[in-house]
Amino acid sequence: MKKLYTTQNKVALYVLKSMLDEKGIESFIKNEQPPLAGEIPPAIAWPELWVMDDERFSEAAAIFADEKLEFEKPKSSWTCAHCGEVLEGQFDVCWKCGASRIL
Repeated sequence: MKKLYTTQNKVALYVLKSMLDEKGIESFIKNEQPPLAGEIPPAIAWPELWVMDDERFSEAAAIFADEKLEFEKPKSSWTCAHCGEVLEGQFDVCWKCGASRIL
């Protein structure tokens, strides 16, 4: 059993896990629930994606390497076509009017 990835982004972990599942690579997510405040530093308990079969770790790492850049690439800011609000790149829906980034 080997650790593949650690991040605060649980969505990225679930997406990567489902990609591994599709290839038949058994994996699990450790530390899904954060610790209570003050127990331990949060960075130590970030969620982790582990590959169960050491022999398939390199295959899992190759899948991860192909997708990693997409997860970690910051999205550029955008302007809502409906109301003109400028939004940060991580948002796909306008907080002001509810319009989707992709119309």
